[in-house]
Amino acid sequence: MKGKIAKLMIAALTATSVLGGYSVSAEAKDGGELVVYSPAPEEILDSVIQEFQDTTGIEVELIQAGSGELLTRIKSESNSPMADVIYGCGAEAAEAYKEFFTPYKSPEAENIKEEYRSEDGSWTGAYVSPTVIMYNKNLVAEEDVPKGWAGVVDEKWKGQIAFADPAISGSSFTTMAILVSAMGGEEKGWDFIRDYVKTLDGNILNSSGAPVKGVADGEYAMCITQEQAALEYISAGSENVGIIYPEEGTAAIPSSVSVIKGAPNEENAQKFVDFVLGSDVQKKLSEFRHHTVRTDVEESGDFKDLSEIKMVDFDFLGVSEEKDNYIQQWNDIVIGK
Repeated sequence: MKGKIAKLMIAALTATSVLGGYSVSAEAKDGGELVVYSPAPEEILDSVIQEFQDTTGIEVELIQAGSGELLTRIKSESNSPMADVIYGCGAEAAEAYKEFFTPYKSPEAENIKEEYRSEDGSWTGAYVSPTVIMYNKNLVAEEDVPKGWAGVVDEKWKGQIAFADPAISGSSFTTMAILVSAMGGEEKGWDFIRDYVKTLDGNILNSSGAPVKGVADGEYAMCITQEQAALEYISAGSENVGIIYPEEGTAAIPSSVSVIKGAPNEENAQKFVDFVLGSDVQKKLSEFRHHTVRTDVEESGDFKDLSEIKMVDFDFLGVSEEKDNYIQQWNDIVIGK
């Protein structure tokens, strides 16, 4: 029955939502079940979930969609939860929805950097990726490559950049908030957002993956996204993709894992949290172009260490409390208020 419900939920979400079909050996199917909601990259999910099933014998049903969509689903299902855990949601969004999570302090949490875990255990950072500028080398001449955020809103790029709607995309909301902070805070930061919206010239899309694909395919010259998304194309052989680490500074917000309040399989959800925070999984994150959240794991990926990237002082927990206000300001700017 649960499988049928999950499939109905998929249909009710969006056309991009999928049910993950992971194989479980016959002798390993006695470990119970687990339903995972996740906006995480598919390559992470393919590896982590298969290994979790093989290790624990717990059979996983995976439902993928954007973080904003999944959090809305969790809220609407709060009287009768359909999932057990959400994995890969931005920590600032998880903080805003923490009333729908059961606090759980994993034994692994003591090895997680303090800034990457909530005080009450409602969420814990699982991996992290800084926000960067991704550009198409065929559309942006070497001498025109921006040095930072300010260069993105140059008149020459009007209509050549794209951005996901932060009212829909959780990761895009985080990016918008980072831009406000990096460009001077409340007044100056929102002035920058006004210039940014003008430069977008209507290219406000419905998913965070669409601008990234558009840049890689040559539809757009640039977009602002997570480092991991750009590195994925570079690793796949896209020689036309470049990355800019903005001179004004950026931020690296953890993607989190949380146990959903009232989870039908709460014990298995806790096991999943322990698993993804464990050193074995954390050591593999570099393979998927993400940074570890642990203090006792060295990074080994072919990308910049976080210590080499200029960071701004970004209060992502404070931003989560102002989410409705931020979205309203964004919407007002878009409609020209």
